[in-house]
Amino acid sequence: MPYRTIDLSQVRTYPLPQRQNLVALENLVHPGQPLPPYDNPELVEVAERIVAARRAGRPVIWMIGAHVIKRGLAPLLIDLMQRGVITHLAGNGATTIHDFEIALQGHTSEDVARSLEDGSFGMAEETGALMNGAIRAGARAGIGMGEALGHFIATDERFRYRQYSVLYNAYRLGIPYTVHVAIGTDIIHQHPQADFAAIGWTTGQDFKIFCAAVSELEGGVFCNFGSAVMGPEVFLKALSIVRNLGYTVRVFTTANFDLIPLGDYRRPLKDDVPDYYYRPRKNIVNRPVSLGGKGFHIVGDHAVTVPHIHYYVTQQLEPIPVRSQRLEDPWHVGDVASLEDDAPAAALLLRRWLERNPAPRALAEAIQQAFRVLWHSLAHGGTLFLAGNGGSMADALHISGELLKSFKRPRPLPEAHQQRLAALPYGEALAPHLQRGLRAVVLGANLSLRSAVDNDSPLPHIALAQELYVLARPGDVFMGISTSGEARNVLYAASVARALGLSVIGLTGAQGGALAPHCDVAIKVPASETDVVQTWHQQVYHLLCDMLEAQLFG
Repeated sequence: MPYRTIDLSQVRTYPLPQRQNLVALENLVHPGQPLPPYDNPELVEVAERIVAARRAGRPVIWMIGAHVIKRGLAPLLIDLMQRGVITHLAGNGATTIHDFEIALQGHTSEDVARSLEDGSFGMAEETGALMNGAIRAGARAGIGMGEALGHFIATDERFRYRQYSVLYNAYRLGIPYTVHVAIGTDIIHQHPQADFAAIGWTTGQDFKIFCAAVSELEGGVFCNFGSAVMGPEVFLKALSIVRNLGYTVRVFTTANFDLIPLGDYRRPLKDDVPDYYYRPRKNIVNRPVSLGGKGFHIVGDHAVTVPHIHYYVTQQLEPIPVRSQRLEDPWHVGDVASLEDDAPAAALLLRRWLERNPAPRALAEAIQQAFRVLWHSLAHGGTLFLAGNGGSMADALHISGELLKSFKRPRPLPEAHQQRLAALPYGEALAPHLQRGLRAVVLGANLSLRSAVDNDSPLPHIALAQELYVLARPGDVFMGISTSGEARNVLYAASVARALGLSVIGLTGAQGGALAPHCDVAIKVPASETDVVQTWHQQVYHLLCDMLEAQLFG
């Protein structure tokens, strides 16, 4: 029996303006301001190594904690990105929350002063609702959390102060900003709209992007500013992965910038190597450069060390051209480029289909997003629940038939399953003929259940919703098929799907009807007459089945 859980949908949130102001625009530190006193020759050497790396075309990766943003240092980071110094920026969840709030309202906030006794600590409505919505959209589009948040800030007119946002400027400049979160550590995880599947997927995607950056670190520089746990762990794991994959990453520079002197932070556990077991010291300064290069540990307030690094670097280095992102087509959906890297087989099929069937741009985008939703779920053991009426139910059955067995390609059983079957009665006959499949359930096919619900319930049209409520689990997908978008039983099922945390795909006519607003992805084909809509539907779902099979079994 599952353990008891807390229902986050009942959490009370509070308007963002009620939260205590921590950093306002007037407190931001801009390039050219007088430097605070600080003298550390190691910091100068790190700056020189950054300059040498960029002159040689090698990367400079910065990992930052929330304190960097809270101290108003974003303009200095933005300037370094614009100059082509920082080639990859990474942060934890709290870092992005403060940056997101600055872009939205011109200051970051944190209600630490509010008593924990009334349960209002961290319960900001706008931050949680907007960020979780952007993260869900990013998961559907197949992009990481940093890019999803940057895109949202760039394209939503509510962000009047976006020019001060690191997320926005990284996105605008085409510089990767990856977000590395731990579930339960951030205030947006307290919000009723938190989608932990989307949070996990997008931060996982960002980890893979971060690994790609680390794979090119030979001769470059990695700096960690203030992230005492997440930064060191993520960096060390990424380095281990890229070395395991055969990349040459041996000689490079690492630097950990810390607020607190080591002796005051943790007692040394090794007499011969003081403070070796302090996590940033061990995972950034000591272990990564054991094969070559050099590690540094520099202590001081980030409001002092970051301006000094900025000054020493910019005095020596001419600006390096940085490409700009195409904001008018941020995910390159129209030319299918966003699928090329991680789903090339599916991208090829979609491209060929679009050549044969010229389709509106919105339809091409919706098909691509629907594929990603289905791929992410089915590849990890999720189930697709299908619903429709009349011809649309026939289409639902048709889709399930294409997924549960071979469609166009052979799907032989894994060797381990063949061996297990061979040791059982009838197994030798079964093994070469059984096929792998993708989990698909057509709601309403159980006529006994459907008639019983229709007979027993005073509310009509809820049989599909009842069946879905019992069978579905978070991570599954619901696809509602309705030529008009107005089928009441499909609408009820879509509401249940959203309540259970499922992704919802709608397959409708051109208007979308009442179903489209319920959907994470609404595939609205360019037709209104029922028979023409159904002809389009068949083309679309055959394409999706082909893309899924090619990607998962090709």
